[in-house]
Amino acid sequence: MKRKKVQKRKRRLTLFGFALTLLTLSIMASIASGLFIRNYNNSLVMQIEDTKRESDILREENEQLSIDIQTLSSKDRVYAIASAAGLEKQDDNVLNVVKGE
Repeated sequence: MKRKKVQKRKRRLTLFGFALTLLTLSIMASIASGLFIRNYNNSLVMQIEDTKRESDILREENEQLSIDIQTLSSKDRVYAIASAAGLEKQDDNVLNVVKGE
């Protein structure tokens, strides 16, 4: 008995196979990019919240410092410190400076 020669067929990528491969790769790329974008968006939201929180803290500190400045620069306090140091007010030596001039 003779054996038949078995020829191996070369596999050729058909249009259907190419389309299926391309579809699979595009689905995987879509999933990967969706996960990346979601993760990046979450990190941006967290950064925004941190920045808002820091801004609120700085705003409160600025308000407190403004109150401290008004308290420390009041005329009554300056006069009290001056009189405690033995200084007297002389009206002819007083010069008023108005802001903006």
